[in-house]
Amino acid sequence: MRIFLFLSMLFWAVAALAQTALVTDAARVNMRSGKGENYRLITTLPPHTEVEVVEIEQDHAKIKTADGQTGWVPLMSLNIRPAEADAAARDLAALETAQHELATARADLAKLQRETVMDADRRTTDETRPLYLLFLLFGAFGGGMAIGSLLLEAYYRKRLHGLRI
Repeated sequence: MRIFLFLSMLFWAVAALAQTALVTDAARVNMRSGKGENYRLITTLPPHTEVEVVEIEQDHAKIKTADGQTGWVPLMSLNIRPAEADAAARDLAALETAQHELATARADLAKLQRETVMDADRRTTDETRPLYLLFLLFGAFGGGMAIGSLLLEAYYRKRLHGLRI
């Protein structure tokens, strides 16, 4: 569980460094291998394409597309989202994940508590069974002694015909 938390925190820390942006709706934008028009064309981005801003230098931005391509575009062709909006979206996703994990953990806890109660009941029954048998044995022995002494007394009273000794 600690490893999962560490990795998720590391992921969110790295994701917090990058900003997202949308290509403006004016026209298609050429993504190039360097800053300026004289560098090799990597691809052309259609309007409203979401990209990740890796670096900003002067009037150009180094971006990364969803398919992993990296290149440079003019900064004025991007609408950079505020970091707070990205953070809010990430926080909302993290909250939903945490709520789901909490619900799962509560269900697991309830299941374990039921199993523990059932095990305790079964263990109590298994442990007390010999005691019940022991009490039953001593009860039968005591009852037999009482009945035997009463029968013996009755036998001697009858044999002695009520004589006092």
